[in-house]
Amino acid sequence: MQIRLSTLLTLGLLSGLTPFAIDMYLPSLPAIARDLDSTIELAQLSVTAYLGVFALAQLVLGPASDVLGRRATIGGGLALFCLGALMCVLAERMETLLLGRAVQGLGGAAVAVTVPALVRDLFERDHYARVMSLVMLTTALAPLLAPSIGGAIVSYLEWHWVFVALLGLGLTASGLFFRLIPETLLHADRHPPELARVLRNYLSLLRHRVGMGYLLTGAFSFGGMMTYIVTSPFVYIELHGVPVGWFGVFFGANVALAMVVTSQNARLVVRLGAERLLRWGLGVQVISALILMVLAIWGTPPLWAIVGATLLYLGMAGVVLGNSMAGFMALFARMAGTASAFSGASRFGLGAVMGSLVSLMHTGDATPMLFGMAVCGLAAGGSYWLLCCPSNEATGSG
Repeated sequence: MQIRLSTLLTLGLLSGLTPFAIDMYLPSLPAIARDLDSTIELAQLSVTAYLGVFALAQLVLGPASDVLGRRATIGGGLALFCLGALMCVLAERMETLLLGRAVQGLGGAAVAVTVPALVRDLFERDHYARVMSLVMLTTALAPLLAPSIGGAIVSYLEWHWVFVALLGLGLTASGLFFRLIPETLLHADRHPPELARVLRNYLSLLRHRVGMGYLLTGAFSFGGMMTYIVTSPFVYIELHGVPVGWFGVFFGANVALAMVVTSQNARLVVRLGAERLLRWGLGVQVISALILMVLAIWGTPPLWAIVGATLLYLGMAGVVLGNSMAGFMALFARMAGTASAFSGASRFGLGAVMGSLVSLMHTGDATPMLFGMAVCGLAAGGSYWLLCCPSNEATGSG
């Protein structure tokens, strides 16, 4: 089945709402703290408020999409995302901003958890991997562009205008979604709203050895990426003296390489298969993890070594995440919403845990970043080879 470019871009925009919502307003955090007569710690808590609600809400909203359908779930999520952005625009107290961010996270979760299930409704495994790779390719533009856009807005306007921009983005995504994307879940395939059934579905996911292998592979790989996002500003700017203006270049190089590699994955996956490409990408990521471990033991490695090793790891992110998700979702076609929810909550939950741990491990050098990424890369490889490879033939469906 072919997918139109307009549809693909719409799905990419929907998936990119959360990266934009997280990254675009980061440069404005000091201004928010000053303007709302609060502290930088509470301003930073607005990031956690979004991510915490985003991760937990997926566990409920994924099954809800199997009951209500994809359009209703995504439509409701877009409405909440826009409402949360509007609350932040009008916020005069930090409490209002935090509540707005929580509402926005709830809406973002509804959208993010349903898009993979919507694509799974339309495509089988290898074609699913191809389409999701292309969606992730367009989504990757969000963290590449968002900090620069947010910084430019704050340089000339008040921080409220960042949330005006997010509101405009949400409204644009809403218009495109309702115009271009139909309902993909037939009424005959919808589940009755039974809590016991949802809990049984989650339990069946936990008991599925191969499925958990794919899920943990993607989650640990993502945890390494979150480790980099949290710690790289200190390592590059404070430790190695990289100018603030150049930090975006170093950060963007990882995104750019990931986009190139992911585009090749989308081109090759139908011919070579998602499983083979997952093994190749994971192999490269494990090699980079070993290099990162050596650098962590080194103590104070040069900047070029850190950049090279992290570039190798993060360049494979789209391949590992896209193909591991394809492997996981292929096992649970009859509860795609629940599977997507469990996958998203696990991925972002583990990412938040890793980000918190490396922050607590702060030692004044690059060790927490290098060691954290190395552990995640090795855990991703171990999860795949221990749980998926020995029993790939046991690929029952959910």
